[in-house]
Amino acid sequence: MKKAVLILAAAAVTGTGFSQVSIDPEAGLNIASIRTKLGNNDASNSDSKTGFSVGAGVTLPIYKGLYVKPGISYQMLGGTTEILGVESATTMHYLRVPVNLGYSLKLSDKAGAIFAEAGPYIGMGLAGKTKVTGLSNITIEKDITFGSKVDETKAFDWGFNFGLGYETPWGVYIKGGYGLGLGNMSNMNNTTMTHNNWNIGVGYRIKI
Repeated sequence: MKKAVLILAAAAVTGTGFSQVSIDPEAGLNIASIRTKLGNNDASNSDSKTGFSVGAGVTLPIYKGLYVKPGISYQMLGGTTEILGVESATTMHYLRVPVNLGYSLKLSDKAGAIFAEAGPYIGMGLAGKTKVTGLSNITIEKDITFGSKVDETKAFDWGFNFGLGYETPWGVYIKGGYGLGLGNMSNMNNTTMTHNNWNIGVGYRIKI
């Protein structure tokens, strides 16, 4: 009976991508923006700001190519604006904890696998700074304070991740994705400000 169970388990993962637990460190590049909605006006996006990300996840196979991947990462987010010659650049640093559901499809032993992931995340603001440059090239920098006051920024964030990737037969993978922020970081009435970011990253699966 024990042998039959092992044979069935082996057959279940044949032809799929991930068949064992792995720790997946990865690093990447963010192209981030801040989406703002004032009252009943249409929402607008800031210009993009480039940042980086670094973190790690744990791939936990469920059945065939289906898996769950919790993780933790550092994310540099923000955005830039220019109004009447005055430039403003906001940089924010977050710790994020995503829990993604994924599926991997093995192409062949030599071709590797393709995979897709999606799921929610929660985040916590660590630090931030706004830099404003005026017409006379005078720059003023101000640290962002997290809290519940009107002139402060909410630290808690949440949203959803979506990603597609390709894994080589050697465990190296490349992934592109999008983070849709839904947590309002503004404490002002009738104002909603959320993070959005595209990401491309490289990682390596350490099977354990």
